Amino acid sequence: MNKKIQGIIIGGVVVAALGGTLAFLELTGDNKDSSGSETSSSAAVASEAEEEAVPLITTDASNITMITVTNKTGGYVLERPASGKTEFNIKELTGLNQNKTMEQGVFDDVANLEAYKLVESDASDLSKYGLTSPDTTFKADFKDGTSRKFLIGDKATKNRYRYVCEDGKKDVYMVLESTLSDMIERKEDFVAKSLIASSDASQGNAPYGRMELKRRDLDYEMAFEDIENEDDALISSQVMVEPIYAHLNIQLSSKITHGLWGLSGDRCDRIFPKEEDFKEVGLSEPCAVIHYKNDTEEYTLKIGNEIHATDSEGKETDEIAAYYCYVEGVSGIDCIWQIDAEKLPWASYVAGDVISLMTTNKIFDINEFKVTYKGTVTDYTINANEEENEVKWVKINGTDVEPGLFQSMYKYFLSFPTKEIYFKDIEGEPFMTIDISRNDGKSDKLEFFEESARRVLIKINGRSSYRIESRWTDLLVEDMQLIAEGKEPKELA
Repeated sequence: MNKKIQGIIIGGVVVAALGGTLAFLELTGDNKDSSGSETSSSAAVASEAEEEAVPLITTDASNITMITVTNKTGGYVLERPASGKTEFNIKELTGLNQNKTMEQGVFDDVANLEAYKLVESDASDLSKYGLTSPDTTFKADFKDGTSRKFLIGDKATKNRYRYVCEDGKKDVYMVLESTLSDMIERKEDFVAKSLIASSDASQGNAPYGRMELKRRDLDYEMAFEDIENEDDALISSQVMVEPIYAHLNIQLSSKITHGLWGLSGDRCDRIFPKEEDFKEVGLSEPCAVIHYKNDTEEYTLKIGNEIHATDSEGKETDEIAAYYCYVEGVSGIDCIWQIDAEKLPWASYVAGDVISLMTTNKIFDINEFKVTYKGTVTDYTINANEEENEVKWVKINGTDVEPGLFQSMYKYFLSFPTKEIYFKDIEGEPFMTIDISRNDGKSDKLEFFEESARRVLIKINGRSSYRIESRWTDLLVEDMQLIAEGKEPKELA
């Protein structure tokens, strides 16, 4: 016989013998393979769970016409319109934008209501399950005119479950709490959280309009509009027009100028509020009012009392977690909302937080920079080309000077701080005036006034605008002298 065939036959006999031995060990219980034991155990548990799962309602969601919920917050009636449309409505929320996905979910959960298992059949004492006077009940009405009502009791020994029984019966079941949560919680949670939608203006496809902000803790109002000449825009297309005219730092200002679009609530605190509700949460005299209007839209956001975060013991901390808010001018959201503080920069920012530069004239934009200091005039004339990124020449009172020296001084001038705005009337005569002439024929005028030994007030184009430390102007004057001597200007320490 061929040796290879002989070997195959012998091998087959050995494998068969081993298979028989394994089968024998399994029958006698001597097989110690743990993985096989675990698999059998898991299969048994799965089989047991599958056997114990009990369907309580099995129907198509379209067969349910109404679900009536009672709970400790008042409950609600969730109806399907008689017209047969798929839209749902909670009667108590009629007139408010509602979360249709959540409402569809309630219908689906009730239509396929299933218990994890039967806990006790024909229980003699329902009170031990919290089912004699339950906080929550729900009743489903069906198209055929029948209805079924269920009681929701305490949390089960397995925390993810609640005890449930059908009204008039004593069989107690365990049902997943997540299936019942929308019936246990408040009807206010069904209000849609979107408050202000995006608009063409938010995408830059329409004029921005005007945003105004009034704050109880500030003695001035702020307002933002589109920049009049788009060519003047550096980064942001909006400017501050009140209390001063100033260009904006878009990295900081966009959340102010565009933060209303897409604003959402975090918790609907109360629906259809009355005067006493507004007073209770500080909205009758709000801490901030933001009014926005463009060609097609107009709405107002009011920010009321603070809501503080709590520590692990439930005590309030100093951290402001949210504010009570109300929006006017948008239909379907007549509610007082709790909104996270991080979404409401208008409650805390000040004008200086969003301003960019005292002047936005780049060196390539100007042809003259004339400084009048205590009666002495220093006239810088400039020839620069932005495309070539070159300052070709600079003259001081008609005499050539190294262009790089003036560039350094002008860069320093642009760095003048803008955090502290000043808009009260300024009296007296300026100790220094800077006139900037641009290549496009426009000009800017900055006037500097001594307020004290250490503070200087500034008017821009005749309007009170800023307060800065005198060291900034002192160093500018010193730099002018150094440049005239052909020396490098200093940097502010």
